[in-house]
Amino acid sequence: MSKKISEFLKKLYNTQGKKKIIENTVIVIIVGMIILIAGSSIFKPGRSDTKSSVENKSSEIEAASKVTSKETSENKSVEEKIEAILSQIEGVGKVDVMITYVSDGEIVPAVNTKINENDTDEKDSGGGTRKIRERDQETSIAYEEAQGTKKPIILTHKEPEVKGVIVVAEGGNDVIVKDKICKAVQVLLDVPIHKVQVFERKK
Repeated sequence: MSKKISEFLKKLYNTQGKKKIIENTVIVIIVGMIILIAGSSIFKPGRSDTKSSVENKSSEIEAASKVTSKETSENKSVEEKIEAILSQIEGVGKVDVMITYVSDGEIVPAVNTKINENDTDEKDSGGGTRKIRERDQETSIAYEEAQGTKKPIILTHKEPEVKGVIVVAEGGNDVIVKDKICKAVQVLLDVPIHKVQVFERKK
């Protein structure tokens, strides 16, 4: 039985097998070539100038993020300094300060400006000539490098405008102590007295 099956398979191979193998081989080669071409197009690296542009944009975003983080840290530091000062006033006791701002302030970075000018002469229909000047201006943030760290050069830094101040103190229920706290905050932050609210700390 097995001999008959073997002979049948051999016969089938001789008649159709070779043709089928050749067809399959050709198909595999064509598919392989298509995959290679498509793969090289998909994974082809972008132009160097595009890469450079993306890197520059990432650097600017990172720099801006660091500046914002620094501002938040500075605002928290101001609150802590005021808490330390107020706690030294007679009768104030333990104190917490919260400052809210109208805005985050204003930071003006230095910029590099590149101006390209191109003059061309154009003739009109009357035979006259006029000069056309094309002016193209490019600006980018100026950076300085210190200890291997790249950061933007800041020209001016306007402090944020204070919206209001809340002080919670152990001695906040005493009229005299409350008045001292209000005057101290008013002087330290240069804010009008109506923007300062003092409350007694819960016991």
